[in-house]
Amino acid sequence: MSSAYQLDNIKVFYQQTCSLDLPQLTIPHQQCIALLGDNGAGKSTLLNLLAFLNRPSQGQIQLSGQTIKSDLSRQQRRTIGYVNQQPFLLTGTVSDNIDLALKLQGMPTAERPQRIADALDRVNLSHLAKQTATTLSGGELKRAAIARAIAHDPAILLLDEPFSHLDQGHIRQLETIIEQLAAQKDKTIIFSTHDRLQGAALADTTINLIKGKITKSPLLNVFHGHLDQHLFDTGNIKIHTTSQQRASHIAIDPHEIIISNDVLASSMRNHFTGRLIAIAEEAGTIHLTIDCGERFFAIISPDALEDLGLSIGKPICLSFKSTAVSIF
Repeated sequence: MSSAYQLDNIKVFYQQTCSLDLPQLTIPHQQCIALLGDNGAGKSTLLNLLAFLNRPSQGQIQLSGQTIKSDLSRQQRRTIGYVNQQPFLLTGTVSDNIDLALKLQGMPTAERPQRIADALDRVNLSHLAKQTATTLSGGELKRAAIARAIAHDPAILLLDEPFSHLDQGHIRQLETIIEQLAAQKDKTIIFSTHDRLQGAALADTTINLIKGKITKSPLLNVFHGHLDQHLFDTGNIKIHTTSQQRASHIAIDPHEIIISNDVLASSMRNHFTGRLIAIAEEAGTIHLTIDCGERFFAIISPDALEDLGLSIGKPICLSFKSTAVSIF
């Protein structure tokens, strides 16, 4: 599969602090990709690089196989649509804002009305085409900004925290829009979110960022603390690892966690008893949240849910091997 982006030896410094450090990253074409991480992890910094709004302090970026050394050409710029975390629309109607964006992209005047109508239809906003943009609600503003970004039919769509500060109704609408856009075979969708379950459910793949670096571990069980003689102390629980290196973070793959009704007699070093506080279904799997002094996320099958007879508030046990713990 060809790549939408290839990043090599990327570093971004702010005031002598390295906020992004990516030795190598390949982002394939025609996939939906979620950038996951807490605030300050580097998600927005990476998206700004992918949108070519900022340049790295060092390293190079290829766009569709072409190394970018200067400003993008108009043709290259038209391949990217970008919606930042707090989109801004100008005074005028929603249609006016999209029309101006198309004009700046060099779209012929005769083509623009149909482009505007199609884009608004795709985000379910046709009824607000003539409404003044500054009167839109937060969710309507996000959808209008997406319509503006996709009106020129870019091959790549970048969305920075599209779900932030929205109620559940607008979040569901945006999730549906992203799913529909990602279903188009010629589109690459890259969005950032701090909601790890949401990102894993919507995306084909995830890029997990912690303090500007990529970790291969899913970010569903990330704990902060300190490591001493194979034991990682979070302040609430102690977790057995296979490492003695200095570390302040660990992660445990939720697929590696074994759920049971009683403590298992096994060679696994990590056993915790807790209370089941959430059950959710995502993409045909069951996501459990268990409070064991720290909150753990585990992923099981629907059959396992039925066999275990799990319900909210029920005491359950979880176990995992020391080798399931990633240190960073």
